Amino acid sequence: MLLLVHASAFAAEPVFMDFTNTPPAVTESMPESPRELFNLGTRKLRDGKLADSEAILQKALESQDEKVQAPALYNLGHTRFGQGSELLKKSPGAKPTSARGRNAAQQADRVSAQAQSALATEDMQRMLEAYLNGRGARKELKAATQAVQRALDLHGATLRRWQRSLDDFQSAAELNPASTNAQHNARLVEREIARLVDSIREMQQVAAQMAQSQKELQEQMKQLGGKIPEPMMPPGAKGEDEEEEEGENGTKPPPEPKEGQHEKASKDGEEIKLTPEEAGWLLEGFKLDSDRRLPMGQGQEAQPKDRKGRNW
Repeated sequence: MLLLVHASAFAAEPVFMDFTNTPPAVTESMPESPRELFNLGTRKLRDGKLADSEAILQKALESQDEKVQAPALYNLGHTRFGQGSELLKKSPGAKPTSARGRNAAQQADRVSAQAQSALATEDMQRMLEAYLNGRGARKELKAATQAVQRALDLHGATLRRWQRSLDDFQSAAELNPASTNAQHNARLVEREIARLVDSIREMQQVAAQMAQSQKELQEQMKQLGGKIPEPMMPPGAKGEDEEEEEGENGTKPPPEPKEGQHEKASKDGEEIKLTPEEAGWLLEGFKLDSDRRLPMGQGQEAQPKDRKGRNW
């Protein structure tokens, strides 16, 4: 039994190709035969060593051995789905994270309205109360934003892995039309991807809502800070305000991924952070209709019917 999330729903476990009718020897040395590479990669998959499994099975594919290609693609589908599942386990749950983000945005909006009212009356006590409430709302909004961003990063990385898994199963089915297991698994992965995309879109909407609430709250806090005498300000208020302004104006780098950061092709278990542009590209690549077809990973396109002689 594979130690993969949703593995029990798959049509079949990874397959061995024992061409000698004897169990293959377990060895850590890298074999040269495509068939031995295949079996070694499959053993790594059974042992849960997904990065090793992917690299070795990919090497078996590069051999262009026609007998190995379809089963290697099938097992790569299991490997890459498992990689995505492991990444998803590290992520905060999409539903509670989105709920926290919405609550934080709503709290910030209420405090912004309170601040506007206090500023209109110029009542010092009300302004000070609004400022204190704003500090609490701002702190929670920042924490919720970081939680949503982390969940988006990990959900996006999972999507990339599952996209490649889907392509592997579909390609295995095209190379071997009799493989109903590959077709069945491709449909299962499609459904998992559809649910994942729904979660990503929900969190993106929440992130946009929080960004707008943060902008409005910061403006109100700035006005309150200009009205309240410094001796009446709570301890540390000036430093907090300056830090928020630096982050808003871009003078202080936010703890976000750098642009151009891409997925490493043969590693699993690594958190891959996404820029908003990359996240949008991923979602655009998955069309929720009856003609679903996902691109492969970064920089690759699937041409399963033209695999013969291809440089993998």
